[in-house]
Amino acid sequence: MFNKINVPKQIITLLILFIILSTVRVLIFNSNYYVYLFWNIFLAVLPFIISLILLKFANNKKLTKPLLIIGGIFWLLLLPNAPYIVTDLIHLNRSRGAPLIYDVFLVFSCAWTGLLLGLYSISHIEKIIRLKYKAHTTAFIIAFIILLTSFGMYLGRFLRFNSWDIFSSSPLLFNKVTEIFAKPAEYEEAYIFTGLSFVFIYLSYRSWKYSRAE
Repeated sequence: MFNKINVPKQIITLLILFIILSTVRVLIFNSNYYVYLFWNIFLAVLPFIISLILLKFANNKKLTKPLLIIGGIFWLLLLPNAPYIVTDLIHLNRSRGAPLIYDVFLVFSCAWTGLLLGLYSISHIEKIIRLKYKAHTTAFIIAFIILLTSFGMYLGRFLRFNSWDIFSSSPLLFNKVTEIFAKPAEYEEAYIFTGLSFVFIYLSYRSWKYSRAE
């Protein structure tokens, strides 16, 4: 499966490290506290797969408008799951059963994997957008996508919404989002978190792209 979807070697290496660290934590330290991270990694892989498939269709000139719209919507809904894992670092003070320094490397390996999956995924979509729009327009669209992703991370981390809640709990989600914009003073944390996440992801993406271009 990995060969078919061309997963970068860096991600495979980090995934292996994460799996080893997680397995050791369960077998040696007899604690399954961080087993949930496997689900988070799975969710982070989904937007990467979708964007890669869309890019392959685009490169083969088979990307139809309906496929782009449907695939793009699902991709955008799932994308926050990739950088979201970085916020799991807050659980380090709550973990039990293993030395803290061990959990630092465990969670960070998972978070770095998720972030990388997100960066690669964004780059796939950027290549697709560049096929139709100029560089400045593409840069603006990518920045806006990262902003939406950052807001999505807030909805997931603090309000506990999931990507699929837009279908299963759309009235509740819509009302909460409307309330955030209607009462900014009551949701100061939302604006701070979204802003900081945007700066972090955007600069990470630009730095990552620059390092790959060297």
